[in-house]
Amino acid sequence: MRRIGFILFTVAVLATLVKLGFWQMTRAQEKERLGHALKFRSEQTYYSLASLPSDPRWYSLTLRGKFDHSKAVLLDNQLYQGRPGYHVLYPFAVDDGWVLVNLGWIAAPAYREQIPVLPEHHGEVLVSGIIAPPSALLELAPEVMGQGYPLRVQNISMTDLADHMELALPSWVLQIDPDSPLALNQTWIPVVMGPQKHYAYALQWFLMALAVSGLAFWWLRRSKS
Repeated sequence: MRRIGFILFTVAVLATLVKLGFWQMTRAQEKERLGHALKFRSEQTYYSLASLPSDPRWYSLTLRGKFDHSKAVLLDNQLYQGRPGYHVLYPFAVDDGWVLVNLGWIAAPAYREQIPVLPEHHGEVLVSGIIAPPSALLELAPEVMGQGYPLRVQNISMTDLADHMELALPSWVLQIDPDSPLALNQTWIPVVMGPQKHYAYALQWFLMALAVSGLAFWWLRRSKS
């Protein structure tokens, strides 16, 4: 009975380790596809919302329009060189709609109740950047948005922001070009972990599975003798 219990436990552990290894392999392949898409699409630039394809992610976009500074959004809990701060996002009006533009990082004041002095760019300006999915973090509970502006949020939910602002916002964010004169400090990166690390993690899980199977085989032979 003891041997049967040990065998069942070992099989369960091996199945878990192998499953984790294949999951990391899948993640690595996803990151490889994302890297290829980034390289290919970012080299293609669009100049209007109407001309964008059905899946516009990772394409470059250049638009001329005006910022609405009255509806600033501050994405909370953003670190830069060890300092806490925010990502500053403004709705940007163009001829054929609205876009939410991420200008980059700004330092948070010393006290939580204070709001940083936000940059303003009046009149018609040119904005270039990469179309990207909005930043999303794990939430323990649904976020309740405040009433006033600047609006401090933990996540960028385009549906909630569109309702709150009463604007027809697309489902993506325009991450401003770091070389733009309008850009703040840039901390956004499209790929947090490259495929190589996922392959390394997969190898670790597979090696652990091999080690567990070796130890189990040794114990079974020893207990039998």
